[in-house]
Amino acid sequence: MSKHNHAAAMLAVLLAAAGVVWACGPEFPSQLLQHRSDTLKSGPQNSFAWEAQHLLPAADKLQAHEPSLYAVQAKPADPAQEQGLTSEQLQRVTALRESDDGDQAYEGGKDLPEDLRLYVAAAVDYAAAMHAQNCSDAGDSCSPPDAGLLDRAAARFEKVLALPPDQANLRSVWAAYMLGVIHARRADAATDDAATFKKEREAAAKAFQLARTRAVAGASDTQGLAVASFGEEARMYLYNGKHQCSWAELNASDKHCGDGIAAADLKHAIALYASQAGHGSDSAVHSLAAIAGDVLGDDKRTAALIDGPVSQRLLVAYELARLAGGSPPADAGAKPDAKPAPVLSTLLQAIETQGLDHVAGADRLAALAYRVGRFDLAATLVTKSSGPLASWVKAKLALQRGDMSEAANDYVEAIKAFPQNDDPKAALQPTKLELMSGEQGTLALARGEYLEAMTHLYDAALKVGGDGNTFDEDINVGVGYGNDASYVAERVLSIDELKGFVDAHAPASPVPGRSPNDNNSYMARPLADNLRWLLARRLMRAGRYDEAQAYFPASGDFRFGDVDMRAKARAYAQALHDADHAWTDIGKAEGLYAAAVIQREDGMELFGYEQGPDYTNIGGDFPGGSGLTAEELKQPYVTDGERQRYADSVAKPDIRFHYRYLAADQAVAAADLVPARSQAFGALMCHATRWMLQGPPAEYDDWYLSSDQPEPSAAQPKPPGKQPERLQRAAAYYGRYIRQGAYMRWTDDFGRRCEEPDFDRARQLLLHQRVQKARHLVRHYLPYEIAVAVLLLGGLGFAWSRRRRIKKKTA
Repeated sequence: MSKHNHAAAMLAVLLAAAGVVWACGPEFPSQLLQHRSDTLKSGPQNSFAWEAQHLLPAADKLQAHEPSLYAVQAKPADPAQEQGLTSEQLQRVTALRESDDGDQAYEGGKDLPEDLRLYVAAAVDYAAAMHAQNCSDAGDSCSPPDAGLLDRAAARFEKVLALPPDQANLRSVWAAYMLGVIHARRADAATDDAATFKKEREAAAKAFQLARTRAVAGASDTQGLAVASFGEEARMYLYNGKHQCSWAELNASDKHCGDGIAAADLKHAIALYASQAGHGSDSAVHSLAAIAGDVLGDDKRTAALIDGPVSQRLLVAYELARLAGGSPPADAGAKPDAKPAPVLSTLLQAIETQGLDHVAGADRLAALAYRVGRFDLAATLVTKSSGPLASWVKAKLALQRGDMSEAANDYVEAIKAFPQNDDPKAALQPTKLELMSGEQGTLALARGEYLEAMTHLYDAALKVGGDGNTFDEDINVGVGYGNDASYVAERVLSIDELKGFVDAHAPASPVPGRSPNDNNSYMARPLADNLRWLLARRLMRAGRYDEAQAYFPASGDFRFGDVDMRAKARAYAQALHDADHAWTDIGKAEGLYAAAVIQREDGMELFGYEQGPDYTNIGGDFPGGSGLTAEELKQPYVTDGERQRYADSVAKPDIRFHYRYLAADQAVAAADLVPARSQAFGALMCHATRWMLQGPPAEYDDWYLSSDQPEPSAAQPKPPGKQPERLQRAAAYYGRYIRQGAYMRWTDDFGRRCEEPDFDRARQLLLHQRVQKARHLVRHYLPYEIAVAVLLLGGLGFAWSRRRRIKKKTA
């Protein structure tokens, strides 16, 4: 095969070897800086769950006992402990529950405390009464439970409650709760008899209230029945005159079940559910959401609930959450007459009609008014309230007017007024503090206050903890506060500004002890240590190697992997020093190659950009997920100064894994210093080519991202004009080797397997070449050299003879 054909074939093989198949990438949190107008103008809000749980904060220590879908239980709960009994008592109760009736259970429980003995007997009768029901095959209708057995059960539950409190500690809460359940069943069966229904509902409510009273007094409530009783009592006020409305019926817009519920009953149910939610009940939050959604579908029912402070706050909280953090209408300021959605208009009008002096939670209503573009109403309402939420809304209104200075002052006031985590009357949930700090940082960046922006964004990330980013994998939602701070640190601040910030705010953490189960791939890295590492890489890229040492992770810090970055950084700096101070070209080449190998093998750790183009923050596993592009900097709230700083800090080349290209450049620079026909030259060019071909692709490749072209192969390589940079370089390096280098057996696999350059042989070859060149010069110019020698000898002879004659004459 000719040299030219061999080169063409190898080029096709090299291109085919570069093809890599990529799978779908992970999800990433959004960034505040990515869509700054939305960030700064979106309406403040709490989550509905948080608002629901703060409508009526708990005034006691009762806790809900509800299983969570996502809770991870470290070990199985002790059944006896869950029942509030000893193991022996649980065994006896379990056996007695198999009795034929309550009398038999009571007779057999003589060894048990009286309240437990009565309760077990009542429970046996209650279970038998419920078992006597006959239900249809579809399960949509059942006959009533056995009334006689229910009466016997109720009588024994009442006997438990008749005992002195100190003798009914084990089961008084349980008995009161079950007595309420029995009366609630009787009320449900008497919906066609108003008097009986009212009597049984009042009896049930009284029993449920007693359950809570006994629990607050200290009686055993290991099942959380006291908190559950709020919901059971609330359900009895969801009767529409015919039957009790369920969640499903309230959520179904075509059922209209809630239309017949009296406003007073609905307010009472809301208050009870709010109390239950205030004790941490998730089921109560769902109940409140179902009621709010149902009511807001009807103008008259909405207006009927506005005069109740709890129900009014519920409706406002529901609408705030339903809008899900969106920005106000873009044309709201330009068109004051622009109308919000009908349901929001109805709600706001109803509250305005009631009178703004009687608003419950003016700050929440101000946030809702802002969200729907009623800036005038929002401005009025914030004057009737104080606190962090009101100041936050003020900041948003200032931004709508274009007054960034006033907005900055309002953010300061909002954060200053932020409540403590344990404040039951807090206006904002704790997680909003980092969002407020993040928005404050976004605003500072828009004002060209770069260090202040870094301070606020870093503070927000610190409040989050971990890497500073939040993300809920279940709903694919999160905020990348840490990513925003890293963007400013890497692309906006100068190196000296960042160094000063790190020295002042990001001390290194102690290296923890390592256990056998620690895996650095999943080890949480402190935010401050990550920021120090980012600075170290910036210093390395700027050639400030000595300064970088102190900011790299300490040797042996397994949280950052197994590479001793400080040692590698010293070795890299030493290799470049050796190259600069070598006396010979080949000595320089040795130093350059040693540096190139380190830059290629440990470039991510020593030189990689935290975000684009290298994405060290995710180990380079995926091209994207954080940072900003030059195109994204064309948005509002970006200064020309930020754009210039971004351009000044760009990677060179601005290609994924840019350090590989720099390593290849150093290898090629080393090749320039050794004899072209040496093994070292071929090895250096081979390594440079190999580094360009190694996956994953640097751009994956831009050609694939913008088209549906098939993967390249030897038979069908990519069109020459569309080759990515790395493949163009690989082809150029190989082409240069073909033109200048010597054939060696191992180069048949050029770009895949490469020998290490032998610089000693290169020196021998260089010496040999110089000797050969000298011999060649001698052979080529011998006649001239002889003639010159003859002339020189003749001249010397003439000079010597003349000198002798002159001496004789003078003598």
